Amino acid sequence: MKNLIEVIGIKEENCINCHQCIAVCPVKICSDGSGEVVKFNNQLCIGCGRCIEACIKSHGGIVEKSARFPIDDTPRLCEDLLEKDIIALVAPSAQSNFELAKLISALKILGMKAVYDVSLGAEITTAVYHQTIAEGKSKLPVIAQPCPAVVKYIELHHPTLIPHLAPVGSPVHNTAVYARSLHPDCQIAFISPCLAKRREFQDSGMIQYNIIYQSLLKVFEEKNINLNLLEEGHFDNYAAAGIATNFSTPGGLKESYLHKYPETPASSITKIEGPIVYEKYLRDLEAAVNSECKDLPMLVDILSCEKGCNMGAGCINQDKSVDQIEKSIARRSEQAVRDEEAGRVLQDFLEDAVGQYNFDYQCYTDLSFLNTLKIPNEDELQTIYKKMHKMNEKDFRNCAACGYNSCLDMAVAVYNGLNKYKNCHVYQEKELRIEQEILNNMVGELADLNKQLQVEFNERKHQEQLLIQNSKLAAMGEMIGMIAHQWRQPLSSISTIAGNLQVYIDLDMYEKDQFGAMLEEINNHSQYLSNTINDFRHFFKPDNPRDTVILDEVIGGTLGIIGKSLEYKNVVLLKDYSFKNHILTYPNELMQVFLNIIKNSADAFIDKEIINPQIIIRGYETEEYHVVEIEDNAGGIPADIINLIFDPYFSTKGPSVGTGLGLYMSKLIIEEHCGGKLSTWNTPVGACFSVKLPVLQEG
Repeated sequence: MKNLIEVIGIKEENCINCHQCIAVCPVKICSDGSGEVVKFNNQLCIGCGRCIEACIKSHGGIVEKSARFPIDDTPRLCEDLLEKDIIALVAPSAQSNFELAKLISALKILGMKAVYDVSLGAEITTAVYHQTIAEGKSKLPVIAQPCPAVVKYIELHHPTLIPHLAPVGSPVHNTAVYARSLHPDCQIAFISPCLAKRREFQDSGMIQYNIIYQSLLKVFEEKNINLNLLEEGHFDNYAAAGIATNFSTPGGLKESYLHKYPETPASSITKIEGPIVYEKYLRDLEAAVNSECKDLPMLVDILSCEKGCNMGAGCINQDKSVDQIEKSIARRSEQAVRDEEAGRVLQDFLEDAVGQYNFDYQCYTDLSFLNTLKIPNEDELQTIYKKMHKMNEKDFRNCAACGYNSCLDMAVAVYNGLNKYKNCHVYQEKELRIEQEILNNMVGELADLNKQLQVEFNERKHQEQLLIQNSKLAAMGEMIGMIAHQWRQPLSSISTIAGNLQVYIDLDMYEKDQFGAMLEEINNHSQYLSNTINDFRHFFKPDNPRDTVILDEVIGGTLGIIGKSLEYKNVVLLKDYSFKNHILTYPNELMQVFLNIIKNSADAFIDKEIINPQIIIRGYETEEYHVVEIEDNAGGIPADIINLIFDPYFSTKGPSVGTGLGLYMSKLIIEEHCGGKLSTWNTPVGACFSVKLPVLQEG
């Protein structure tokens, strides 16, 4: 079998996976929603076109963004008009989409050799339906076949109803039979509201082009054909159509049949259209036919579109109300019926046509073999339901959010690989609840963890403070030695002055001015000793607050502690700094850092027996940092340990001399407490330590 001709195209790159196309599709299995985009199987599509409208709505009404689009024969027609003779057949629904008389003129300007009214073919259809039924040539109930989407659905899903499809052609087919007798060498184009007509023409071969209204309007625009400016034209029919001009309206066939053959009971003709055709009617009709039900109708007037062909998938009247659309069709029908002379001409034409032409149509094919849908057994269904999180009765909502009419249909689609259980609304809802519960638990765990981290952080801060203080205490012995160096000269001076005063008293050599000067000198030495005590007392305080200081003062305080010790060791101290701006920092902790670095240099001088020991203290300011560099000439730090000197408990001095905490604590103070950077490198003659402190504003 040849492949079904395409009537709907798909741009997968535009698909947003909303599944609205599946929701409105009467077939559903022609779409595969199991992936990131909805795939499309043309062989199972009946061409109703509902998915196009739904897709456009899902894209905010922007046609260009839609993932689905109609396919007709307009491009080929435009090429063939240049070299072939083509006639146009105009569908009855054109009355509700264009100004019909001006449309005829536009088609002839476009190059059509003649234009015929398919409503005349609808008159023929009504007549031949009656003839075949009256002569017993049709198998009752007769299913009208003007709608190719319904025909294709029956061929795919209800093949037992194929014998009941009308054995004579649709209105456009019958019009083509008549028109071809007049124009045997012409190609035929159908001006159409319907995408699926292209499939009918593929089957019959009677008509070469299906041109939907949407495409025709674009052609008019491209060729600057303005219908509003055209004169009214006329069909090339010999006879004008009558009541059947309403054929495009739901129930149009029934109304035409009862008008022509009033003896027919209205109850013998069923009128049905819209989604219920696929969801219920054809299934029930097949069951009734198989069971030989007595309530079967004689004729079924059936259309796929809920508003009939007047609002088919190829129409351009979406901006009009239903009342406007149906009224325009009804008004034309009413006017045609009132013209008695035209009615007599039409009747004569129909009698001649029915006797003269062959309107038989048997182009039906059983396509049910294409429908390979497999039905899962109960165990397989339960497995799928479990994956969809359908555990109890209330989970089977049949909400159609997945695009299917029921949970069972969705499960069948999943079983056949046409969808995935994750697209089930209940699954998504329960997954969200599970994720929400997980998130809630995570929030609780994070809150507990945060509390634990806060406790550990506080403990760590406490340990750091203890470590800093212990580091100070570890250096206390050395500091006492420094204090001794600081006090030795002032105490000696005080002792000497006191002894001199005693001699003066013993020799009775009292002079008031001399005694006053000597007492003032004693007082100055005492004040110096007091200041030294304060420096050491603040240094050993465990809770030093941040303070706004100039680094000159911090360095000066440091040298006040260790300066004399350096003098006794013959260390030359060179100072090259002058800070002018204040910074907010921890001055006493900075003193500890500077003391650690300077004392390490002093120890290195002794260990390496440096003859002319020298320490240079530099300082400068930038926009972001205040920098202090302390450089010595002690030969530098060995390359194999320079990256280890800031590690805790690392020392080259031996356990009896060093604790291994000095530089570790110094880095901790500068980088974690002060937010700065402590680094070191070797110079040609020794080592240099750099302390970079950020410029911070108080508050």
